[in-house]
Amino acid sequence: MDPFEEFEFKPLTDGLGFHKKKAAAAKADAQVDTFTSQKFIKDQGLELIEESSVDPLRPPLPRKKTPMPSTTPGTLTEVGGDGSSSAAVDEILKTLQKSRRFDFDETKTKNKITGTTKEEFKATTWSFSSAMLDSMLVIAASLLCMIILLVITKVDLIGNLTHPDESGMIYISTVAMFATVAFIYLTVNRIFMGCTPGEWAFDQRIGKPEELNTAMYGLKVAARSALVILTGFIIFPIASALTGIDFAGSITGAKLLKKV
Repeated sequence: MDPFEEFEFKPLTDGLGFHKKKAAAAKADAQVDTFTSQKFIKDQGLELIEESSVDPLRPPLPRKKTPMPSTTPGTLTEVGGDGSSSAAVDEILKTLQKSRRFDFDETKTKNKITGTTKEEFKATTWSFSSAMLDSMLVIAASLLCMIILLVITKVDLIGNLTHPDESGMIYISTVAMFATVAFIYLTVNRIFMGCTPGEWAFDQRIGKPEELNTAMYGLKVAARSALVILTGFIIFPIASALTGIDFAGSITGAKLLKKV
């Protein structure tokens, strides 16, 4: 057997031309595979795929650019329409915005007017309803003070009331305690708040609000309270109710007023 029969000459590099047959065969196989794949895609109903996806080196066809509609905040536009519906929506939004702004301005104006309006008062006389409420509160405070006093001194109140001494100090002490509680109740409430709870409930007060922080106001209130208590809570209230004149206020300067 000749040893040169199976000897094969191979090029040292790829530039001598012996590789052209293999490259041509590989290219033919690639074309056959491409044709087969295209035929398979068309058979499956996918023929709408662009040819640019087959050949990546081919530039895509120029497409017409669709201008995007310009929108501004607060407006609505309809794509593809004639613009009439968007104009109507814009008008509605503008109308709502104007009405909302008008309502806001009107509310603000009302608040300003209400805040700057001064309260008006007129002279009035003794009120039975406010006096009844104040009397209930004074009696409740007096009973509370009496309970505290009896607990501390451990005095038999019923025994002393049924068997008083010759001078009757038990009765004087009881009336004095009630008068003291009433004086503190009337004076303190009127000095710090301008009215008692009963007068506040029926829109009454002693003096005007600007007189509340003056030095003479406290003296006038104390003088009015002392005058009403010393006369037995009856004379001035009844006289004021019958004549329509606040005699206690005219004498002391602490006039009883009512909000208009």
